[in-house]
Formats: sequence, C-alpha cells, structure tokens
Amino acid sequence: MTLHTVTADRRTHRVLVAASPLLILVIGRLAAMYLTARLGRWAWVGSSLVYWGSLVAIILLLGDRGQFRRWFGKSQGSRWWAVPAIGMGLIAFPLLLIPNLHVLGDWPLAIAWLAFGAINATCEEIYWRGFLLDQTSHLPRILGVLYSTVLFTILHPLMLGVFSEIQRFDPSQPLALLPFFIILVALALVFCLLYLKTRSLRLAILSHFLSDLGNLSIYLFMNIITM
Repeated sequence: MTLHTVTADRRTHRVLVAASPLLILVIGRLAAMYLTARLGRWAWVGSSLVYWGSLVAIILLLGDRGQFRRWFGKSQGSRWWAVPAIGMGLIAFPLLLIPNLHVLGDWPLAIAWLAFGAINATCEEIYWRGFLLDQTSHLPRILGVLYSTVLFTILHPLMLGVFSEIQRFDPSQPLALLPFFIILVALALVFCLLYLKTRSLRLAILSHFLSDLGNLSIYLFMNIITM
C-alpha cells in the first residue's frame, strides 16, 4: 500500500465521519415520520431503536479498536468535574420533573422512562461526544466541538419534533424554541467539556442520564405533559 493510497483512504474516512451526522439526521427524520403515521404516541419507541442502531452501526463501521475501553475507562483529572456534571444534569428537576411527579405513578411508563434515559445517554454520548470528538481531533478542537454541538441540537426538533409537540418547530413562532435551544447547547457543551477534560464518557453519560430523567423524556414524546 502506497503513501498516496493511505492518504486517500484517510481522507475518505474523514469525509465519511463528517457526513455521518447528516446521515443520522436524515434517518432519524424519516423514521420518525414513518413511525408516527403508524404508531401514533408510541412512535418514539421505534424511532429511538432506529436512531440508536444507526449511531452504534456508524461507530462500529468507522471507529477504531479500543475505543469502547477508552470511553468507559476511569475518569482522569480533577474529581471536581463531577460537580458540573451532576449540577447540569439536575437543572431540569425543579423545572419539569418535580412539578410533574404525579405522572410517575404509571409504573410501566416509569420503567420505560428510566430505561430510555440510560440507553439514550449512553448511545448519544459514545457517538456525539466520544466518536465525533475523537475522529475530528485532527481539526482545531473548537471546530469538532461546534460541529458536534450544532448537529446534536438540530437533531431534536428535526427528529423528536415530529411526535413531540414541545420540540416541534413552528414557522409562525420562529423564536418559540430559543430557550430550549439555549439549554440544549449549554448541555452539549458541558458534555463535550466533561469528555475532553476527563478523557472518559462516564461523567458525560451520568450528566446526560440525569438530564433525560429531569426533562421527563418519553412523557414529552407522548405529549402526556407540556412545558
């Protein structure tokens, strides 16, 4: 294999990595639209499975050996990084979870809510933070962080907004989602910072899991509650 071939292969790989979030957006959107028309309020179940499967498939196809061991290794650096991780994760608890604790009385849904939070936090962090930040490490770090954060933010109204009224973009009220975007961007940036500073996804996953619990994820998807 010549140096030219190696360079060409590396360039192709980088293009595929850069294009993968766009593919995720398209797959997520189409799956959400298709399943909403057939499953109604339960569309989030099938849509999530398609989404998570797409994330894992891309990581396995374009990732490198040893990545999972690296991502789930012990956190490095100061233990104080646990403070912003937990603090940001709990931000939605007084705003949304605590005022709506009554919805947790439905035990099957409550179990699904916990399971969704754990699976979603893990899958999203290994792709949007671990995979993308590792695979864009040849670029200025800020570019990788911004690319991951912007597309991660766009994903929510584009995919989840199909079946979740609170995350749906309304052209007649273009600024209605601005507070939601600000919070989402802040969370994504903190998740990036946690990974880059600790060289592990443990705290990022914990923070993301708490955030998904606090915002009552599947209850919003099913429009059981509104903000």
